[in-house]
Amino acid sequence: MFQYFPNNYMWSLAVMRALASGANFGEVNWACSGLHEAAAVDPDGDVAAWHRAWMGLGNQVLTHAEQAAQRGHTVSARHAFMRAAIYYQWAEAFLDPDDARAPHAFDRHLAAFAQGAELMEPRAEVFELPFDGASLTAYFVPACGARGKAPVVILTDGLDGTKEEMFYVAQALSERGIACLAFDAPGQGATLRLHKLTARHDSEAAVSRMCDYLDTRDDIDAGRIGLIGVSLGGYYAPRAAAFEKRIKACVAWSAIYDYHAAWVRRTGYAPGAGVQQAGRSAARGTTGKHFLRVMGVDDWDAAFSKLEAFRLAGVASQIACSILLVQGERDMQTPIAEVTQLLEEIGSKDKTLRVWRASEGGASHVQLDRQEPALSEICDWFFDRLAPQRKFDL
Repeated sequence: MFQYFPNNYMWSLAVMRALASGANFGEVNWACSGLHEAAAVDPDGDVAAWHRAWMGLGNQVLTHAEQAAQRGHTVSARHAFMRAAIYYQWAEAFLDPDDARAPHAFDRHLAAFAQGAELMEPRAEVFELPFDGASLTAYFVPACGARGKAPVVILTDGLDGTKEEMFYVAQALSERGIACLAFDAPGQGATLRLHKLTARHDSEAAVSRMCDYLDTRDDIDAGRIGLIGVSLGGYYAPRAAAFEKRIKACVAWSAIYDYHAAWVRRTGYAPGAGVQQAGRSAARGTTGKHFLRVMGVDDWDAAFSKLEAFRLAGVASQIACSILLVQGERDMQTPIAEVTQLLEEIGSKDKTLRVWRASEGGASHVQLDRQEPALSEICDWFFDRLAPQRKFDL
């Protein structure tokens, strides 16, 4: 993966994620070019400097969006609102969860995205669905050119991701005549920040709520529902598919077999010995404190106790739908050996592991070093399995 900050994996991963989500490289470089010294301060970098850079960029681009909207330049406004949403997400991302600046930045992220969604063609719907005494935040992107009831893919993100960050996946599906329902699961995005729902291993509960909602829409064929999970979603999606049989096709984009083992690797944790690296290994994508907030715990011992349930051993055999595991051979967060073990245990007759090699590009986590043609392959895989003529014999 391209290391914009050569000695800071976490910040470099953030840059690549922002670019994948639709950020403009010139804008990002303009904001970040002065951060190289700050990136080397410690493994977390100079968080205050990072926040100022991304917040300033978000404010500037939001101003452009508002001016364009006032002048009736809808296309320019739409694109600028969406880029501003990305920049505000990253302005908030590494702040301490208790930092007073964090809610302001995230509110701007959500507001900018909602303004951009209003200008989409077709318009993206942003809403909340009641769940577990609170709400799951979501958006729905209609299928382009659909006649009658369209197939749909449910989209969920990773540990520190947001549904807004993954909008480009929803658009790619929509262009192929597949609607997309994206949501922040417990522990993710706005569902965590606004409604205080923390991560849970039984992802099928939230996915089933999404399926229930899709059953109510007259523009969706509830017999053709797919599911994609990205990064930590590579655990959530297979887990949900094992129990929610309305899912007919599932993609784990960077699959996870044992999330407990993943965090042992990242932190050097051992029972009674605590965390040796405090969650600051090279394969880490977020801060240790944010991870504890996601898990809804106060310390690492409690986190690892909760992670005991985040395993697909004994579960994967119950997956009966079509499933695709997508992996980069140089993924620093998920070893291929574990993904291969997951593949072997999956019960489906239609199961595939697609490994992206360094020789073809896309060898890093979620193919962030080269997302095409990986993204197109994933969307086309869904098209082949959710097209109207496809028969399901599960």
